[in-house]
Amino acid sequence: MRSCLLLLLPTCLILSPATAAEAGRAAGSAIATPAKQALLVEYPSFRTLLAKNAGDRMRPSSMTKLMTALLVFEALRSGALSAEARIAASSHAAGQRGSRVGLKRGARYRVRDLVRATIVYSANDATVALAERLAGSETAFAAAMTRRARQLGLRDTAFRNATGFTAPGHLTSARDIARLAGEIVARFPVRYRLFALRSVQFGGKTWRNRNPVLGRVVGADGLKTGQTRAGGYGLVASAKRGGRRLILVINGLTSAAGRQREAVRLLRWGFRQPAGAGQ
Repeated sequence: MRSCLLLLLPTCLILSPATAAEAGRAAGSAIATPAKQALLVEYPSFRTLLAKNAGDRMRPSSMTKLMTALLVFEALRSGALSAEARIAASSHAAGQRGSRVGLKRGARYRVRDLVRATIVYSANDATVALAERLAGSETAFAAAMTRRARQLGLRDTAFRNATGFTAPGHLTSARDIARLAGEIVARFPVRYRLFALRSVQFGGKTWRNRNPVLGRVVGADGLKTGQTRAGGYGLVASAKRGGRRLILVINGLTSAAGRQREAVRLLRWGFRQPAGAGQ
């Protein structure tokens, strides 16, 4: 199958963090965190409220799916992909391990449903089905993901798969993940609402969103959890109160409970800081 990604037009939007964010570690003294990597910024200025090892390369786990989602959104916008099209699940897609919604080899699934399963439940089988539809193979799609990262100025990022499974060279940074989240918020405000869904129906079952800040932080509306043995527990989250939006990235925590506590604590702390108070 020929790649639909050839039809995508690159965009020129690059969301750059404040210069102080590049300094990374120094800004983290205002509040301590056990996360190995952390970044809390105001959006869209990317003024830094908290940074800890924000430029260090890290294992992104399922936060990888933000780039998968971005490429799918771009394909839907360009017409290279239709939300109502149906995709036949390959043996590779149906055989994905970890988080999955149970795709059956050869069965056909609507793009709209696969997108929701990817975003809300982080379904690896749905993610790979979309990747193969767009690029012909997951390997080709991962290469396209890396090219798109370069176009967006994400210099710390390289992808080896669409899902976030640990692989040599599959790396990013908290800074790059925050900028990628900002790209989705800026360019796809309607589709961004999918990240706030509490659950999705797929295959006659209800699959619940694992984002631990939804319903626990006022204004929380996204984005994506991640967890692997190599990377630990991570999260990219965002919340908006009034006209002020914060984006948080944490990674390297040792448990889901610890990730939840830290994400809720840091976002609440961030909103207590005066707007524009960061570096």
